[in-house]
Amino acid sequence: MSTTLLNCQILLSKQLGDYWESTSTGTGSTVTVVDSALIAKPNDWITDVTYDLITSGTNNGEERKVSTSSLLSVGTYSAGTHGTTTFGGITYQLHRLFEPSEKRRALITAAKNIFPDCYDEIRDESHVSGNWLKDGSWDVWTSSTSAAYWTASAIVPTQSSASGKFKHGLFSCLLAGTIGTVSQNIAQNEDLKYLAGKNAVFTLQANCNTASCLRIGISDGTTVTYSGYHAGTNWTENNDPLSVQANIDDNPSDAKFLISHEIAGGTSYVDDARVISGYKSKMYIGNLGLAQNRPYEVSLEPSDYSQEEPWIPIHDWEVDENGYLYLPSSIPNDYRLRIIGRQYLDFLTLGTSSTAWTATINLDSPQTEILVAEAAVYLYTWMSMPNYESGTRQDYQQMIGYWKGESAKRKGKYGMPSVPVTVSWGFE
Repeated sequence: MSTTLLNCQILLSKQLGDYWESTSTGTGSTVTVVDSALIAKPNDWITDVTYDLITSGTNNGEERKVSTSSLLSVGTYSAGTHGTTTFGGITYQLHRLFEPSEKRRALITAAKNIFPDCYDEIRDESHVSGNWLKDGSWDVWTSSTSAAYWTASAIVPTQSSASGKFKHGLFSCLLAGTIGTVSQNIAQNEDLKYLAGKNAVFTLQANCNTASCLRIGISDGTTVTYSGYHAGTNWTENNDPLSVQANIDDNPSDAKFLISHEIAGGTSYVDDARVISGYKSKMYIGNLGLAQNRPYEVSLEPSDYSQEEPWIPIHDWEVDENGYLYLPSSIPNDYRLRIIGRQYLDFLTLGTSSTAWTATINLDSPQTEILVAEAAVYLYTWMSMPNYESGTRQDYQQMIGYWKGESAKRKGKYGMPSVPVTVSWGFE
């Protein structure tokens, strides 16, 4: 269920009565487009604010102002300079009321404004109760070779979603090609400083194809304590991960948890890293993208790596303004959490916010009708600002009222289900 930004713009343009799409029928130039379909239009059909948008070919995505002196009667329009000559067979749009970029901005803004009537649902199972590590499931990356909360040394980690190569969440971390380490310490996770003077157990699920290649360690800045090596065959068992235990110095210079890949020719997939050390009151969920960082349901798996339903609901949790989830001390350590909540909608490319016409939003008909109505409200509100002529402003202000009514009506008909108020057991 997704719709591209371009298709949302087309839907918006059609409902605004501001849509023309055609295909060039001959070779023009960098400043002209040839289309015999234009002959049917009077020359004054081009308004003072007409823009084109090329939607295929080398100039795909280019937007230029169209000249009011265009000779439509001979099947040609003139515009600002495009990157290359516009040949025949190129699709394009003409926008005579609002610029394509204005419609793009309106749709991106509307995507957030239609919350909570339309939203994405977050269903996260990457967090573990009592885990001191941030993103032990390797689900948060700033790029495909840079995990957000882990530091690499002499090796390039790679985000992987290969089938059968991850244990927890959506991704694992691939280590191959050279010898090196990935680690998390106080610099990436300030909470680790509170492990001073404590006994910590570091565990890791891993798949490695080479014996004596992969092991894990705990360092307090002075001493490194290592686990045994991975056997070099398949995944570690759910109940038998790589494991190492160490006492952190009372006044350590660091608290580092490292994964050591020690044979360049080996290939290792690592996932579900956990550091357990007594009760940990809080965990960071601010990177899940939840609206206001607040879930509406938190539950605990009934057993380790359980496939059973339902999970056990947790009562009396809290979320602070910094995105930390606080669990009561009665919750046992070392179990997966299921965190469910709502997220503001956005246009995305490969999971990242994007303004590209190919970016997609997790909406389909009829919910796109709500998005379009809210985008129209934005456009007419913008156009009614004092920098426009008063007569025109009054017309636009009337249209604001119409589209606000349409938005409310469509939300009532097509809005997504509201969250039951009985679901959340967290403190308010």
